Amino acid sequence: MTNIAQLVDEKNYAYVMKNEVEPFLEGIRTDGYFNTFDGKRIHYEAHTVENARGNVVIVHGFTEFAEKFREMAYYFVKNGFNAFAIDNRGHGHSYRMDNELHTVKLGKFADYVEDLDVFAREVVKPFAPDIPMYAYSHSMGGGIVARYIQVHPAMFEKAILSAPMICAQPGTPVPLAKAIMGITANLGLRNVSVPTMCNFNPNASYINSSDTCKERFEYFLEKRRNDSDYQTAGPSFGWVNEALKLTNQLLDDKNCRRVSAKVIIFQPEQDARVISSYQDKFVDKLNDARLVHIKNSKHEIFGSTNDVMKIYLEKIFEFLG
Repeated sequence: MTNIAQLVDEKNYAYVMKNEVEPFLEGIRTDGYFNTFDGKRIHYEAHTVENARGNVVIVHGFTEFAEKFREMAYYFVKNGFNAFAIDNRGHGHSYRMDNELHTVKLGKFADYVEDLDVFAREVVKPFAPDIPMYAYSHSMGGGIVARYIQVHPAMFEKAILSAPMICAQPGTPVPLAKAIMGITANLGLRNVSVPTMCNFNPNASYINSSDTCKERFEYFLEKRRNDSDYQTAGPSFGWVNEALKLTNQLLDDKNCRRVSAKVIIFQPEQDARVISSYQDKFVDKLNDARLVHIKNSKHEIFGSTNDVMKIYLEKIFEFLG
């Protein structure tokens, strides 16, 4: 069970993060880059401890970045795990297709999966090869890890999928969204920004956010204001097209039978970013998986108030053993 005494005080969240959590992590952090399968430069953070009992690979969600998960990295290392976090391509300090930083552009969704494979095999595993490999992921990162454990079933013993993007919420019925994205692809609009979704708002409202803890929301919004690499805000038409194609791959029976990892999916009570019912379908198709409902939470469960965080963390560390 997690050390609840280490749970960051939400009432003094910014102070504790800046004066306790961040300095502690800085003392054990290595920032690095690696070249992925197609020669692209990908950034990562590694927080490591002596006598670790597992390597946890953190895979962030859409328009996010490794640094946003430092609070989670803190809980992992305080409970005896190494925590490695990747900036997915098109995000954070990693490779971008061009200088239009507000928009996530992507060749194929499989690029994320193969980036993760190089990271796990060439960066994480060699650091501590004799301890178990685990994955912790959120939203788009959950979609990446879910596909990864189908394509590369031998790497992770356990996978934590927090509000995973088994099916993105496109804002219209899924069949209609797929048809529209097919048309945009045929018109050569893959790398064009979806016009209503791609502007960073430095004054974003907590009320409209995916968090239930205002202090956590505001702390990371400030980080985004101060770093242009963190101001990615929306997708290209090509990214949406790839995200929608992912669902069929994840729910394919043959692909699901390849999964050998133990899987836990955390499903928030309120989620406006992904379609939760597809998570139910995914769990039902796996050999060793369970679904945990988290009450009083939105899409970013790790951005919840401490009463919810306590339950969330206890379930995570119970799962990891």
